[in-house]
Amino acid sequence: MGVPMYGSASHVTRFATVLLISSFLAGCDIAIDGHGGFDLDIAAGKAADEWIRSYKVPAGGRLEIINVNGRITAEASNGAEVEVRAERSVKASTDEGAKDLLGKIEMREELGESRVRVEVRSPRLSGPSKHEIKWTIKVPRGVAVDLRTVNGGVHMLGLEGDLRARSTNGGISGKMLLATSIDAAVTNGGIDIELAKAVTSGMFELEAVNGGVSISLPTESKADIIGRCVNGGISASLPIETVGEQSRRRLEGKLNGGGARIALETVNGGVKISGALGTT
Repeated sequence: MGVPMYGSASHVTRFATVLLISSFLAGCDIAIDGHGGFDLDIAAGKAADEWIRSYKVPAGGRLEIINVNGRITAEASNGAEVEVRAERSVKASTDEGAKDLLGKIEMREELGESRVRVEVRSPRLSGPSKHEIKWTIKVPRGVAVDLRTVNGGVHMLGLEGDLRARSTNGGISGKMLLATSIDAAVTNGGIDIELAKAVTSGMFELEAVNGGVSISLPTESKADIIGRCVNGGISASLPIETVGEQSRRRLEGKLNGGGARIALETVNGGVKISGALGTT
């Protein structure tokens, strides 16, 4: 008597397929995204380290960080040196592959008397490989910064002097800033800046493509203000004396007689200008 067959050939095929997929997924990371879908990460190999440096940069000097894949957080400090910590992580098909790629990430340093520049040079990636570098920086007061990243945000807290920030995919934020000028631009993301001290001179230019732009500044500031957007609206809660033709997508005027140049522009998003309590 023969062995009974349970299920048709199609059932056997489906069972074999399930086994194959299960074996494949055993080496994968699966996460549920914010929309209820699945994010499949087939890069099971991982490697990570920390890259730590300190630099002497005098007041009035400049720090430049150029990153690829990862956020940059910079905070003012009372110390005498710039302190930099970069958390580097890599994913690849295997742990050995990830370690190999980690060792190929270049951190190029250019050191001058009043300028420090650190630029990330990434290795060529193939297959499921990817890397991320998260920066945490403590900046002595009075040191200017130029912070740039491609996939990640830029966050600034309490910084002084001339500030420049760039991001391609990620927002830019600044809290309790004592800046003398700001130049911030982002492609996909918003910009949110808070000035802790009244301004009367300098240039503050915020520009976005896909995202809103907002600035909060002490009401005693003196500024010439320009706000423009293509798809969105403009709101202002400060007593701005308007100049020329105005519309819901264009604002131009003077705050307390004019002074510092404040320009906010975006294509897809709104513009917001508001008052804040500041220091004198």
